[in-house]
Amino acid sequence: VNASWRGRAPSSEKHLKMSSVVGTSSFAGFRIASGQPARAQQRAGCVSRCPQVPRLSSSRSACFTGQAKGLIRPPSLATCKSKGGAARPSRRCGLDVRAAAVAPGAKVLVVGATGGVGQLLTAKLLERGYTVRALCRNVEKATSYLGTAEGLELVVGDCRDASSLKGIAKGVDAVVCCTGTTAFPSARWKDGNGPENTDYVGNMNLIAAVQADAPSLKRFVYISSVGVERTNKMPFIILNAFGVLKYKGMTERYIAEESGFPFTFLRPGRLTDGPYTSYDLNTLLKATSGTKRAVQVEEGDELLPEATSRLVVAEACVQALGMECTEGRAYVLASTEGEGPGQDAESWTALFAGANK
Repeated sequence: VNASWRGRAPSSEKHLKMSSVVGTSSFAGFRIASGQPARAQQRAGCVSRCPQVPRLSSSRSACFTGQAKGLIRPPSLATCKSKGGAARPSRRCGLDVRAAAVAPGAKVLVVGATGGVGQLLTAKLLERGYTVRALCRNVEKATSYLGTAEGLELVVGDCRDASSLKGIAKGVDAVVCCTGTTAFPSARWKDGNGPENTDYVGNMNLIAAVQADAPSLKRFVYISSVGVERTNKMPFIILNAFGVLKYKGMTERYIAEESGFPFTFLRPGRLTDGPYTSYDLNTLLKATSGTKRAVQVEEGDELLPEATSRLVVAEACVQALGMECTEGRAYVLASTEGEGPGQDAESWTALFAGANK
């Protein structure tokens, strides 16, 4: 079920038709009681409040095994059992995770903080009273983007290098991962920043570090992409030509099925609005949402948004952290014509709650 905030009830026949789409995605409908007992044990204590966990596609794509210097190579998801040696994620029944709203005052690790969404998210979290630990590769660059605000802590690390992530999540209450790269070859792919290393290998290293450092994590928010469950359909066949959706989907499945974290997935469409840190077409055109500030939210992966403002994605992250009802769910986000909810918590609560299936 879809929820759309425009400051008024939907009136047009076209909008009613769009808003009445009921997803039959494989993502919805999985409940702990009928699923994976190990995961149910890991998440004991949050079952009564958030009983529904998304069902992700049962197909599991194998990870390419090409060599890249300095990177930990996780196995495919089908064989993600520990083989000894490498510091990679594993199912950990010892995690004392508890799904809960993450209120202002909590410490949030933002990964990808110097990116377009990451900059906006960091600023919003600090503004609302959260403490932010921002992971960056270069402190000087990060300072030029993020400043030196009170409550902001910059830590150096590179998700492509597992050894650099030790200790990054100690003492944090939540993690928001908003790393990403372009879907097609670009300048951003330099130095091993392509889809596999950015959207899968780096994420596996991050998950392992968080498992080791934050056994009582309250939420892991992952900014993914629309289309991760539709890679065999147009236009996602084209968008996934170099594997960007495949690797994001593999990360989603690992988080949901193996990590033990209380999680929320946000799946935006084509990103618009600055800051402009990417080298893709949107950067060249300085794309904006114009008057499209309203937000459409749908659980699953059925909606086909024309575009999603980075401002919307960043705000959705902040709002989702503060709600228990968003735990264990994945939402597509779309920017539509209208003023939108802004920072109003009640409006966002109505959006997310109305979208829950």
